[in-house]
Amino acid sequence: MSIVDSLIENKLDEAKQKIHARLEELTSKILDEAKRYVAADRFEEVEVEEELDEAVRRNPNIIRMGRVKKIRKRIRRNAKGRIVVQKNRRRSAIKGYRISGNTVRRIPATTRLRKARLLKRGWKTTRRAKLRRSMIKRRMSMRRRSSLGLK
Repeated sequence: MSIVDSLIENKLDEAKQKIHARLEELTSKILDEAKRYVAADRFEEVEVEEELDEAVRRNPNIIRMGRVKKIRKRIRRNAKGRIVVQKNRRRSAIKGYRISGNTVRRIPATTRLRKARLLKRGWKTTRRAKLRRSMIKRRMSMRRRSSLGLK
């Protein structure tokens, strides 16, 4: 007996059940097709991702060139407090070394020790109170970085 026959015979509950059963059957069929398409699309995206260079996957903003790393964009504040985007900054890629002129030089032990002592003293006295403000500023900076498209 079809849906039309049950409607003609005024068996509305039967017609309603048949309509719901047919709709469920159709939606499950369409859903299965959609799942196949989505799975195929995701599989293709994974293949494209594997072809990317390992360095680009890590952090495309930092380019390592031997003993020097080039940071493409950084957000900083200048002396007047304005937000500045620094571009193509060269930094040493080796810990304990710095760039002097065009060469990578080792930071002297006395300079490292003096800096460590000053940092320790600062954190014991004045810096503890400023930590909260610096965390707020970091959050703002990270928001700006994400709006620029950086990690």
